[in-house]
Amino acid sequence: MKLAVVILLLGLSALTYSAEKPNIVLLFADDLGYGDLQIYGHPTSTTPNLNKMAHDGLVFTQFYSASPVCSPSRAALITGRYQTRSGIWPGVFGAASTGGLPHNETTVAEVLKKEGYATAIVGKWHLGVGVNNTYLPTNHGFDYYMGIPYSHDMCPCLICFYPDQPCFDKCRTQDTPCPLFENTKIIKQPADFTTLTATYTNAATGFINQNAEAKKPFFLYVPYQHTHHPQFASKAFRNTSIRGTFGDSLSELDWSVGEIFSTIKSAGIENNTFVFFTADNGPSLTRQVRGGNQGLLKCGKGTTYEGGMREPGIA
Repeated sequence: MKLAVVILLLGLSALTYSAEKPNIVLLFADDLGYGDLQIYGHPTSTTPNLNKMAHDGLVFTQFYSASPVCSPSRAALITGRYQTRSGIWPGVFGAASTGGLPHNETTVAEVLKKEGYATAIVGKWHLGVGVNNTYLPTNHGFDYYMGIPYSHDMCPCLICFYPDQPCFDKCRTQDTPCPLFENTKIIKQPADFTTLTATYTNAATGFINQNAEAKKPFFLYVPYQHTHHPQFASKAFRNTSIRGTFGDSLSELDWSVGEIFSTIKSAGIENNTFVFFTADNGPSLTRQVRGGNQGLLKCGKGTTYEGGMREPGIA
């Protein structure tokens, strides 16, 4: 919740103190524990791009999400209000849910859009689809949306690793295959997990380049499917980590972060772009080695102990 307020203050303060409004990029991991990143002490994770981000920026050691589960955490993040006030509590939206984030809630995207920002979300929305797609991000202040609108374990998941290796966790095999949306249109179903992160990254970097060339300030929100179960990875990252499937997934996420930073630099906007990395809630410890790591903190996802709500935070 506090992060949404920070983003608003950054954007609005720029109106007063600068002729050039800052670009804002929010990178958001899924089910990533406080102890999962190399910079936070994990001995077998490999995250060179997040390490560099931490080295060049600011590392938070007491940064908290608003909730220990997906949808409420995201509702608080995007509105700046406790999730109980928007009604997105205590559980999460599923593929068959008919509700979503109420339209009378004001999102960060809506506020920034009024100030001349281009707005986009690339990744996992998880705040509802609704009848006739009424709750998708394009109805909540985002100019552009690409992504799977909920957790990818809420669909049948048969192939998670290139070229045809199976997923190592159970999914809802009786439900509809995961749809990949672009704005309000399904462009692929089922989504291909072995190319999904590259698809997200291409959309995100394309949005950055488009607005940098147009000299238009932008807000880009990238909520990754990584590292939620079942973990997945493309050819380039399969069997590249000694941490196994979770490590492969985390390495692919880190690669995407690096691509976004490289694009910002090559577009010549690095001195006017605020980038923040965090996650929605703690690790899914019931998944054991495939569920993430909370470090020395107690418990994980689904609990309000430290391990469920204290998250990595890097600016």
